[in-house]
Amino acid sequence: MSSANKKSLFKEKEKKYKDKLSDIEKDIKMIKSTLKKNPEYELYGKIKVAVLTIQKSAVNSELSILSQALLNIRGDSYLNEARKEIYSLLVDFLTLSKIDFFSTLTDNQEFLSKISAMDPKEKLVFVKGCWEMINRLYELELQGKYRWSFPDIFQKLSLVIFSFLDFKLLEKTKNSDMPYYDELHEHLELLVDCLDKSAQEFRNKFELATKDVESLQNMQKILEMLKKIYNFSGNQQGEVKTANLIESTKEKIESILNKDKDNKQTLKK
Repeated sequence: MSSANKKSLFKEKEKKYKDKLSDIEKDIKMIKSTLKKNPEYELYGKIKVAVLTIQKSAVNSELSILSQALLNIRGDSYLNEARKEIYSLLVDFLTLSKIDFFSTLTDNQEFLSKISAMDPKEKLVFVKGCWEMINRLYELELQGKYRWSFPDIFQKLSLVIFSFLDFKLLEKTKNSDMPYYDELHEHLELLVDCLDKSAQEFRNKFELATKDVESLQNMQKILEMLKKIYNFSGNQQGEVKTANLIESTKEKIESILNKDKDNKQTLKK
């Protein structure tokens, strides 16, 4: 296929994708307009908007892939748009759930009470959709200029996945024949995977890009929560391994801070 034909085909397909984006955006505006009149449904409305935002990100990622395939040009603008919208989605949910890495396993109960109409399966489908979309964007952006924004994105995603998991119900659901046993345990596994991924990403950011202590401090916070989750689930091997990682990370942080302190004192002299 000639270069001109490829460009023509791209424009044709791009229009169809952009029409999809326009339709999704209309749905989002309609939901937001409805929420202004019915603020009591704000949280459910935000979840619906989030689902539509994930759909928008999927379309933008397809456009990026199409650009690379037909034009041999990275679709950075599409990827960046998808990344920004997903990031905004995560930030928005964290302001609603008020969960951080120092939260206890029951601090999300107030948030869960506001979405009590969602069952564990629906909660899992939602957070799993976020996880899969972000991993898709991550893979597409590995060689891009926003590569190192993903440690923070995975970190925030971990907290959102945490927010939607009912640990009280999970603790009671110990037998495989109990309702939502599979969904609750899959949700827990997803949380562990995301925490592990975000910790690894901050380690990669430190080793391959920044060498800044902040990346290690973020890694430590994530590992502390991971250790807490392993303790809850009774995974002693995982808990011990994570505890060792926490100690080695602390030592590295202290070493860097002490070195910086010594350098500052030397400069003063």
